[in-house]
Amino acid sequence: MKTSLAALSAPLAIASALLAAGCARTEAAPAQPEVVVPVRTAPVDRSPVVRTVRAAGSVAARDAWTLSFPAGGVLAEVHVREGQAIRKGELLASLDQTPLAAQARQAREALAKAERDLARVRALAEAEAAPATAAQDARTAFEVAAAVSRAAEFALSRARLLAPDDGWVDRRLAEPGEIVGAGQSILGVSGRGSGFVVRAGLADRDVLGLAVGSPATVRLEARPDQPIAGTISEVARSPSPASGTYEIRIRLGAGAPADLLAGLAARVEIPRPVPASGSVPLAAVQDGDGAAGAVYALEGGRARRVPVRIAFLQGDRAVLSAGVEKVDSVVVEGASRLAEGTPVRVAP
Repeated sequence: MKTSLAALSAPLAIASALLAAGCARTEAAPAQPEVVVPVRTAPVDRSPVVRTVRAAGSVAARDAWTLSFPAGGVLAEVHVREGQAIRKGELLASLDQTPLAAQARQAREALAKAERDLARVRALAEAEAAPATAAQDARTAFEVAAAVSRAAEFALSRARLLAPDDGWVDRRLAEPGEIVGAGQSILGVSGRGSGFVVRAGLADRDVLGLAVGSPATVRLEARPDQPIAGTISEVARSPSPASGTYEIRIRLGAGAPADLLAGLAARVEIPRPVPASGSVPLAAVQDGDGAAGAVYALEGGRARRVPVRIAFLQGDRAVLSAGVEKVDSVVVEGASRLAEGTPVRVAP
């Protein structure tokens, strides 16, 4: 029995020795060297960033009017048609002046009576034959009659619509024989004396920071290969209730075609400088998630991950709003193989 136990112990001892020797060899094995990733870098561009705002619009005359009468009546004549050219001071439409002339005469007669009453009561008051309040009431009646007379004379003088400028008729909104009310639109006209503008609507993110006098480029849909230089002349202070956009007007320069027509479709391009931390090649941005991302810079022969904020993309570059203020260059080629602290070698 003792011999048998000794025989079994010998192989166990040999196995233990071999295992110990193997472990010793494993512990003594040299560490594997770190993999050095070859990369190429590109500088961070800190030149001013210009973002082009684009919008659709339409051509319109800078000056446009909706003509109406201050008093109602029967529309006697309309002398022009839609699209017709007009000259400044030309008679466009007129009311039947018969009732207006009668009202003006009635007002003049009432004013004359009020003036006589005022003189009589004033004389009586000076002679102490009438109270002072009677003179005051007569004075008030005279002033009321004078106001009524001026209003009647004004309505009579405005019973004829005259062209406010050289231009054309955009809309004819009433016909002879119709009874029109005070202020009812009769004609829509545009003037050519002040030139043309392009009206366009911008979203709130695009309208902020726009200033009157900023340059813009207009291209007519009918002539896309002929850009027209212009400047922003008006910026709305509140959005349109219908579209929710802010209307801007771009005044066209001297190079605008002479045959422009109101209503022509146009495309507007407005270059806008935007604040930015810098721009980098799009390939340098890693882990992009909406406006968040990261780039890799080099520090002591290793990669350093730098979180960044992406403002917008412009062609093959990413414009960054924050993150690279203290970074001069970023990894472009090989960035996808990097992590924080990865050893790198800049390839020629």
